[in-house]
Amino acid sequence: MSQAKVDRYKDEKKNREKNKKKAKIKKVLISFLVALIIGAAIGIPLGRYVYKYQQEHKPKEDVFIDSHEYETWFNQFWVDNYSDFYTGTELTSEEASEAAPGEGTSEEATEGTSEGTPSVGAESENPPAESSEAAANTEAKTEEAVQ
Repeated sequence: MSQAKVDRYKDEKKNREKNKKKAKIKKVLISFLVALIIGAAIGIPLGRYVYKYQQEHKPKEDVFIDSHEYETWFNQFWVDNYSDFYTGTELTSEEASEAAPGEGTSEEATEGTSEGTPSVGAESENPPAESSEAAANTEAKTEEAVQ
C-alpha cells in the first residue's frame, strides 16, 4: 500500500462515527421530506374537495325565533306528547292553549285546569277514576260551549 492510501484509510477510520451520524440524519431528513410531499399531494386536493362540499351543503341562513313563539311551540309539544304522563288525563289542544302559562291566564282557564287535572308534583285529592270523570265532564262542557 502506498502512503496516500494509508492516510485516507486513517482519516476514514477517524471520521467514521461522524460520517455515520451525517448519513443517518440525511436519511431521516429525506424520508421526512418525501412523507411531507406525499401528504401534501393527497391532502391539498382532498381538503379542497371537502371544503367545497361543506360550502355547498351548509344551511343557507340561520333561522331565529323569538322566545314567545318557542314557548308557544314547546307548550303545545308538551301537551301533545307528555302531559298525559303527569296528569293522568289527555288535554285537548283547546284546553292546552287556555292553560298555557304566560298567555294571560283567565279565571276560566285556571278553574278548568284545577278541577280536572292536578298540577305537576301535587297529589290529587280525587282517585284516578274520579279525575277521569272530571276530565270527561270538562270535555263535555267544552263541546257544549263550542256548539
